[in-house]
Amino acid sequence: MINSVTADHADEAGARAETMARFLRDVPVPFTRVLSLWVGYRLRRDPRQPDARHHLTPRQAHLLGLPPHTAVTRREGYLVPHLGDHGPRLAAITALVHQRGLELDEPGRDELARGYTPLGMLVTGAHRATHYASTTRAPDDPDFADPLPDDPDDVPALWCQATLLSAGRPVALVRETVYRVAFTGRRPPDLTAYLTPAPPRLVS
Repeated sequence: MINSVTADHADEAGARAETMARFLRDVPVPFTRVLSLWVGYRLRRDPRQPDARHHLTPRQAHLLGLPPHTAVTRREGYLVPHLGDHGPRLAAITALVHQRGLELDEPGRDELARGYTPLGMLVTGAHRATHYASTTRAPDDPDFADPLPDDPDDVPALWCQATLLSAGRPVALVRETVYRVAFTGRRPPDLTAYLTPAPPRLVS
């Protein structure tokens, strides 16, 4: 049974968002797994629109270790509860995916094409290198903008950007927007055991 403890106040939801931000900055776990642990149930991807071809800007290419203007796949979707058709949209994700770098087998490529399995679940042993995780909106990147909210309930509370690594190689550049609903339903588990302990303070 999942115990729910509603965050009645905006400041409490904000504190929960900052806790997730701290976790994402410190632990190299794919975002989908972090959010699933947080809410206490499995997630699936709900495509926002069909995948599209995207040519990397010089900055994006640098982050992915590829030549500028390399063609990659742009995926936009939401993370929603795995079961049921009317669950809340918990987060929006935009990903620039270098599909050749993923080295997926044929079933994995089929899953990627269907679009309902999150990328972090498809790439076995993937690690996340977080660029930022912030409870204040990041500067807009016109070449890599977050999807605009499609519904009044899509209230952003946490903005993140990261590189997804497979065997040490960058395979995707991702931006995530976590909606407030993810922080208002269930009190998250104690995550301190996963975090790197702070170094002892030196007193002179």
